[in-house]
Amino acid sequence: MKSRTHFAKINMVTGFLNRVIILGLPFVIRTIVIRKLGAEYLGLSSLFSSILQVLNMAELGFSSAVVFSLYKPMAEDNTDEICALLSFYRNVYKIIGIVILACGGLLTPFLPYLIRGSYPSDINIYILYWMYLVNTSISYLCFAYKNVIFSASQRQDILNNVNSVVSISKFIIQIVILLIFQNYYFYIIWNVVFTLVENLAVAILTKKYHPEYVCRGNIGANKKNEITKQIKGLAVGQITKVSRNSFDSIVISMFCGLTMVTIYSNYYYVLNAVIGIISILTTSISAGVGNSIASDTIEKNYRDFKKFYYYFSLFGGVCTICFFYLYQPFIELWVGEELKASLYTMSLFCVYFYIIQMGLVRSVYANAAGIWWETRYVQIAEMISNIVLNFVLGYFFGVNGILIATIVTMTLFCVIGLTKITFEVYFGNNYLEYIYLSLKYIIYTVITTIVCGLFEGFLDGYLIINTWISFFVRAFIIAFFALFFYIIISFVEKNNYFYMRELISKLRRS
Repeated sequence: MKSRTHFAKINMVTGFLNRVIILGLPFVIRTIVIRKLGAEYLGLSSLFSSILQVLNMAELGFSSAVVFSLYKPMAEDNTDEICALLSFYRNVYKIIGIVILACGGLLTPFLPYLIRGSYPSDINIYILYWMYLVNTSISYLCFAYKNVIFSASQRQDILNNVNSVVSISKFIIQIVILLIFQNYYFYIIWNVVFTLVENLAVAILTKKYHPEYVCRGNIGANKKNEITKQIKGLAVGQITKVSRNSFDSIVISMFCGLTMVTIYSNYYYVLNAVIGIISILTTSISAGVGNSIASDTIEKNYRDFKKFYYYFSLFGGVCTICFFYLYQPFIELWVGEELKASLYTMSLFCVYFYIIQMGLVRSVYANAAGIWWETRYVQIAEMISNIVLNFVLGYFFGVNGILIATIVTMTLFCVIGLTKITFEVYFGNNYLEYIYLSLKYIIYTVITTIVCGLFEGFLDGYLIINTWISFFVRAFIIAFFALFFYIIISFVEKNNYFYMRELISKLRRS
């Protein structure tokens, strides 16, 4: 039988390739849309995507609760319970799809009030919005519920491969359409077509790999109550994430207009691309962590947590430094000077990124341990605070105010509050050590940023960024030295040296 480490490696590799595809090709598409059609088209796309992410709250983290519930019956090879959970999941997803369609339909008359200023005259915002709405709801009404089988069995690689093939096909067709026809409706409709194709492919593969898992039977009242309780906790977290991310674009559209939404979404797209690469690691280890929590001691899991936290802080710190020195020249080369934000706004995005990555490892362990219900009050507080601050600071300071609102609420409630609860519920009396580690890693990042700043100033005299080739050469040099300096500085802590030596040893063996 293959180990958790084996599947984690496969998931990591396929996840990385998938992430390159689903972030690289849309990058090309965003460029074509801006240059062939205009920034306002991309602003509309970002706005509608954000609205539908809000509507996606109807899912309320239900799939995460089901995946968590499947860990034990899969470990015990309890086919009857797995089939009953799958049947329950399918029925709930159908309801979710109908709810999204209904709520989305009710929102339709209010679309003009969410856009400040003008939008493209050749676009009927109602028709375009319904294309996005149908694309969002159709997965719930088809076979998306079967994804949990592969997720819970650590075969995320199968889902990654399906998504990669479908995405490549879709993006190639969409790029051709944009270049030849420059018709935005024709471009968007292919999202719906390929969403159906992907769901059908997953259904076929599920039948091939797991023919024994079919929708039959009913889960007991106790199991249903257990899942319901988990969903209540997850629902709050889901709503909090939406208030943190999707509401930003909506508020910017209301106060600043579609062009500023495009500027914000371009910076967020780059940030989210790197977060997406890091999330490959978290997704790859999630099922393994879940199994480890179910079978190993708390002490062993806490040692693993500290090790993972160092790895993620190292990678996140280096990425933050690269953002700080490369964000502006990248945006200028990509979309031009006119769509470049201020240096202050760019710096806020760097802080935003670092705060996000600080909570990733904690989130993996909290989800694997099923710590959702216990965090509900902290997440409600974050959600309310973020929405209120978004409107208040967004009204007075525009996009900078919205970024500050998100940074402040994430730091107070997510990084500090949720982590404290995770330690109280599972890890025990180790929270102060976590705070100590976090402060150390922040200091390492700041020191490395300053050192790289001196080096970056030296580069200015020899390597001017005026082409993509010079940009990538400069990016490689800065990333290399940022990694080198961070590792050297962090080796002040003896454990970090052993963590790095262990990682290098594992990489050599693989």
